[in-house]
Amino acid sequence: MDKSWTLLDLLNVTRDYLAGKGIENPRGSTEALLGKVLNMPRVELYVQHDRPLREEEVEQFRSLIKRRLKHEPLQLILGKAEFCGAMLELAPGLLIPRPETEELVENVLREISSVSQNQSLRALDIGCGTGCIAVALAKHATHVTVDAVDIEPTAIRITESNAARNGVLARVNSICADLFSPQFTQLLNPPYDVLISNPPYVREQDFSQLTPEVRLYESRLALVASEEGLAFYRRISILLPTLLRPHGLVALEVGFGQSDSVCELLHGGLDTMTVHKDLAGIARMIFGRRKQEAASKTAVS
Repeated sequence: MDKSWTLLDLLNVTRDYLAGKGIENPRGSTEALLGKVLNMPRVELYVQHDRPLREEEVEQFRSLIKRRLKHEPLQLILGKAEFCGAMLELAPGLLIPRPETEELVENVLREISSVSQNQSLRALDIGCGTGCIAVALAKHATHVTVDAVDIEPTAIRITESNAARNGVLARVNSICADLFSPQFTQLLNPPYDVLISNPPYVREQDFSQLTPEVRLYESRLALVASEEGLAFYRRISILLPTLLRPHGLVALEVGFGQSDSVCELLHGGLDTMTVHKDLAGIARMIFGRRKQEAASKTAVS
């Protein structure tokens, strides 16, 4: 017969086992996966630490641990992730929302906070993926409506599901479109007040260096861009005069070491640009306003 397990015994043994296999955050993974099996919040696992587990519960837990040992991201195994206070459904292949993108959204919310709630704003989210940006904006700024665009039909379906889940479906309009298509702008309703995007920016030669969690389980299409990772920024810079109203806000997430190159691409279309660093001190976000008359300048904060 198999060993009889209590909650605490299984938590401790599994945590140590995952740590020995080099799995990131072994304790968090163990707690989250056992909590999924038992439908328990983390704290309840420890409140009921001496509870014996049924054989079928242990087997179900083992099947989830096997997935994690193959480097399947914890969020995908759980099927959900929290982003800016919104609970999101995930799907295989779509980019898992990152903390850096939360910072991008938080900065946009600060930028538009001075706009009266009686004044409606229209935002465009290019490359919406799970809809994390669009849903978070609509959830926390009730005067904003968002057109969320992605080339992947799965992304459109999940974005609509997440908008409904968070009560903002009426203000999130999902559109399946290719940014590089000549008909792209014809599928939209420009100009917008805000253009926000976390586009693909990984260089093709760097893809093989990504962690197994990213390389094996997230969409290459959502990660990799040609032209040294700059293709999407170049295309956005070309379309800015059509997509964004004068003095409209553009907010872009960029990859490590890309801020100078992206600023150069945007230089002709924007007034003063600001490069924001993320919590790790990496230049990660570029903000600017569509140019009217003034020459562009760049600041770092």
